[in-house]
Amino acid sequence: MADYWKSQERKYCDFCKCWIADNKPSVDFHEKGRRHQENVKKRLKSITKSSAKSQKDSENVDAAIRHMEAAAMAAYRRDVENNSSADLTSIAIAKKLEDENLAISGSGKKIWQELKSKEGNIYYWNTLTNETVWEPPVEGYLTIKEQREELDKETAKQLKEVDKQRKIEALQRVQEQKADDKEEKARLAREKMKERRVADDIPEPVYGPIIDPGKNDPYGKWETIKESKNLDLQLPARHDQFECPVVYEPEPIAKEFKEKTVESLETFGECSKFKKRKVVAGAKRNTRQRMDDD
Repeated sequence: MADYWKSQERKYCDFCKCWIADNKPSVDFHEKGRRHQENVKKRLKSITKSSAKSQKDSENVDAAIRHMEAAAMAAYRRDVENNSSADLTSIAIAKKLEDENLAISGSGKKIWQELKSKEGNIYYWNTLTNETVWEPPVEGYLTIKEQREELDKETAKQLKEVDKQRKIEALQRVQEQKADDKEEKARLAREKMKERRVADDIPEPVYGPIIDPGKNDPYGKWETIKESKNLDLQLPARHDQFECPVVYEPEPIAKEFKEKTVESLETFGECSKFKKRKVVAGAKRNTRQRMDDD
């Protein structure tokens, strides 16, 4: 099979911007090098900086959008308050605010609250319209002390509700525990009754059919069979005893064989003749040719 040339595979390193051989020894040697490791660190730093910058830009954009939405809502609120009879939307919003104010005023709850800024200045905030003013409102307002008292009352009320709920849960757990204990006692009592019933229900061993003694016994009286050591099998007795004669076989007589000696081969006739071996001149070994008599 003919040999052919094949180009070696190459790999591009994106960190170092260079080509290397695409085999494991070359790749490991390049990645363990100082230049490659420094380029990787630089890339990670640039990625971190870009991500932090993008996050900061997104936060700035979100803050700007929130500021724009707040300004738009404030402008829309001023338009609704100034042009309450201009369009149907302003009329509906003004009517809804008026109804809510009447409901709050009828319940005796104040919609204005006294607040303090970071600089220590006092201002007033409308909980319905989200309006803030520096001058105290004519309708009245909740001072910071009253707000704290209401907060304390609300917290005390919530704690009371939580305590009440905990007491209810504790009472339920006690009742469940009592029910479980009662069920366990009942189970133990049932087990004891079952054991007693089983012990009482064991009958005494009865041999033979059970017959009411008040009635006539159709089978007669029953007798208890007792085991006896000398058990009579009621076999027939032998009047005459006959002993079989003992027959002994005679020992076998050993036969003696005499040795027969052959004094002359003439008695066997033709069988006593032997063929002579023929020797061929010039042969390496003696050979015997086949005769017609063979």
